[in-house]
Amino acid sequence: MSRRVQWALGGLALIAGCHSGGDEEAEVVPRVPVGVATAVQDTLSEGRSVVGRLGPAPGGSALLTAPAAGVVSQIPVQVGTRVAKGQLLLSLDVPDLVNNARALGAAADIAEKDAQRQEQLLSEGITSAKQAEQRRAEAVGARAQANAAQQLLARARVTSPLAGGVQQVMVHPGERVDAGAQLVEVIDPSVLDLLALVPAAQLVGLKVGQAVTVTPDGSTDAFPGTLRAIAPGVDSLTNAAQVVIRVPNAHGALRSGAGATATVLVGKSRPAIVVPDSAIVVVGDSLSVFVVEHDTLARVRSVTVGVRRAGRAEIKAGLAAGEVVVTSGAFGLTDGMRVVPAKPDKP
Repeated sequence: MSRRVQWALGGLALIAGCHSGGDEEAEVVPRVPVGVATAVQDTLSEGRSVVGRLGPAPGGSALLTAPAAGVVSQIPVQVGTRVAKGQLLLSLDVPDLVNNARALGAAADIAEKDAQRQEQLLSEGITSAKQAEQRRAEAVGARAQANAAQQLLARARVTSPLAGGVQQVMVHPGERVDAGAQLVEVIDPSVLDLLALVPAAQLVGLKVGQAVTVTPDGSTDAFPGTLRAIAPGVDSLTNAAQVVIRVPNAHGALRSGAGATATVLVGKSRPAIVVPDSAIVVVGDSLSVFVVEHDTLARVRSVTVGVRRAGRAEIKAGLAAGEVVVTSGAFGLTDGMRVVPAKPDKP
């Protein structure tokens, strides 16, 4: 073989060797972007969750009805209007009440004049004390009837018995209504009650006066409340008892009629390691977390989970405060994979 051919073959071998080495250097270790948080030392209280529906507290709502048959003449409010106690909500045109009040008022005036005349005759010795007393009694009765008729007529101007908001308006101007017809509903939303049914087994440990946090459906905001009452008996059909949780609502963030979940704090506060609830994953048959080590390796670690509430989870064993755990992006993650962690957040 000539020297020129040997050089050519040697060059090809060198080029092949260079390509082989480049493939090995180009091998890329996959890195998975994940959200992370730091396990912290915090305090937790044992809580018991109950589900119920919010409503006005006793005396916090009024459904107003027509005092007599009539025609709706004026409605100066609408649904959602804020009203003060005594504010006009609706006026009725009730001719029967007007005529009755006038007739009874006139009868009372006549009865009182007659009683006065009898008193004069009694002083002159013309009539008897018995007859004068009878006229006085008749006058008092007639005036009482006239006053009652005036009070009933005054009810044709329907006013709010409480400060709050208009929940419903059930009639329209010009509409004829019968006596007792529902007209307007007003509620006071400044204080609401959560009514919930609690199974008998979960009543143990519940006491009037315990602190409660209430989270309305569709929200993550929690509002403080108090366990106000517990029914003395358990319903035989549902095996549950009703509890009442009072929730201040001065800013109107809670809505009457909405569903909500309440957590009753039944135990004393205690120290605990806490992570976001989203950090807990199921690996095999055990609850675990992925711990991000300093070399960005994600290591799976089995943990013992305690109380889980309001997006947080207590770790009783398997994790220390200050360790960083994966909170998002754990789907498909395996032990030993390298990750790209975001900035750690507190749980």
